[in-house]
Amino acid sequence: VLSASDKANVKAVFGKIGGQAEEFGAETLERMFATYPQTKTYFPHFDLGKGSAQVKGHGKKVAAALVEAANHVDDIAGALSKLSDLHAQKLRVDPVNFKLLGQCFLVVVASHNPALLTPEVHASLDKFLCAVGTVLTAKYR
Repeated sequence: VLSASDKANVKAVFGKIGGQAEEFGAETLERMFATYPQTKTYFPHFDLGKGSAQVKGHGKKVAAALVEAANHVDDIAGALSKLSDLHAQKLRVDPVNFKLLGQCFLVVVASHNPALLTPEVHASLDKFLCAVGTVLTAKYR
């Protein structure tokens, strides 16, 4: 459960990275594919090379979903309901991949904004990303 402080920290992070969210989304995917190659199996039709238009396009979608969740931090489940349905029922993405994606997003944020990611903010962002992952996997059950 995100505390009021966690929610404020999450909103502050997304406020800070606002204009870079799409770039961060693409970089997060590139990092995930490089670090966890098994995640590539869900994208056999993509050019997964660095700077790929397809990775950038999907990164934009990832970023939009995270921004949407941050903007509706009090109702992440409602904000991501359709996305949860898509990933659980149609795409059948292995739930562990959401955790891997979250870890990669944390690294991207930290690498671009090291001063922003204090231990408290890091913990809040991690809790938020775990909450997003939980929402996206809730309909698997």
